[in-house]
Amino acid sequence: MQATYKIDFTEELKKCVKCGTCRAHCPLFVEIKGEPGSPRGRLALVKRLHEGKIKPTKELAEILYTCLLCKTCAVNCPSGVISDELILAGRNVLNESMAQPMIKKALLKGFLTRPSLLYACMTLAGLYQKTGLHSLLTKSKLFDLLPDKLNVCTKIMPDVTRKPARTRIPIVTPAKGEKKFKVAYFLGCATNHLYPDVPAAGVKVLSHNGCKVVTVEGVKCCGMPHMAYGETETASELAKHNMKILLQEDYDALVCDCASCSSTFKEFYVHLFPQGSKEYEMAKELQAKTYDISEFLITKTGIKAGKKASSKAGGEERKVKVTYHDPCHLKRAQNVFKEPREILRSIPGVDFTEMKDADRCCGSAGSFTIMHHDLSMRVLDKKITNAQKVNPEYLTTSCPTCAMQLSYGLKKAGSKVKVVHPVQLLAETYKEE
Repeated sequence: MQATYKIDFTEELKKCVKCGTCRAHCPLFVEIKGEPGSPRGRLALVKRLHEGKIKPTKELAEILYTCLLCKTCAVNCPSGVISDELILAGRNVLNESMAQPMIKKALLKGFLTRPSLLYACMTLAGLYQKTGLHSLLTKSKLFDLLPDKLNVCTKIMPDVTRKPARTRIPIVTPAKGEKKFKVAYFLGCATNHLYPDVPAAGVKVLSHNGCKVVTVEGVKCCGMPHMAYGETETASELAKHNMKILLQEDYDALVCDCASCSSTFKEFYVHLFPQGSKEYEMAKELQAKTYDISEFLITKTGIKAGKKASSKAGGEERKVKVTYHDPCHLKRAQNVFKEPREILRSIPGVDFTEMKDADRCCGSAGSFTIMHHDLSMRVLDKKITNAQKVNPEYLTTSCPTCAMQLSYGLKKAGSKVKVVHPVQLLAETYKEE
């Protein structure tokens, strides 16, 4: 069995003592039940695949892909088994051994490796929404006649009629006042096209906190979707391309507004190349320079909020109630969870209230919400219930796919709570010039 990453998976598999602790923490096991629905069960199958005792099959693929890769099992394993990476290793074997659907090849090797093609696709999607066809089909119930997965896509897809961030943000944004840092800002696929207000706010906030910000041109997808689907070779090519561009200038940091992108640069690039290789050394250098935007603002710049004008009721200043959802790729992959909360608490007029199980997976996991929709919704419903108990006006998160999932869940529940990134609220405190 060829490992997905440059790690000794034989030794990793030996670490599992089959204690079952992972089952108590897995957000899917409580929904699926049965050993194949547990991390322990999946690892047992990966071990047999590794030893050649079982062969790649569609049934095996269904089990290994029914995993959120949320890392909950890994961080709670008393033996330190990196369960999620072992699952990825199994997926890599399946990808190499079995014929893959054309749509998967088109997405991973086409749209997500060619920014111009992705831009064209998003433009068409925007026109589809702008013309009112989307609204018409929704009201007419014609979507119900579509294949299940396509139907889900149309329901979850957010507004893509706005201009992408790449066309809205200058390549270079100077620091306001004294320049402390020169940072590269990575525009990920999702925030660039689906949530352009997030990077616009991120660049603004960094600038107001002493950063010269360069939204580096020529970068491609970080490669996270490719690794999640076992397409390691393409992920490696994307890594080489992005590292060459991101390391060609001497930036103080690489800042990301997407938890999955920063996690990829910090956690996975170093495992794509053999130690001692030029690419491995580049990956180590990029790893050391990568920060989630909240992490960089709190640990490096020392956050400085502006003065947000709050509405008043009866002569008293009204505070806006805000809560926060931890993306799996931020808290468990990068150990970043205090920083977003510190940002929210620093904003004038914000009443930050913690929700129950804020770090429990929302069920999105990229395309998991589409491929395993019913199961994903069961996980999401618990998250939405906990969020609504806080009764917030804003539910904040640091991941675009989480934002998409949470927005959909709130809409289904009939809630008017808005989902935003913490830096969007912070950006509102700075006066426009």
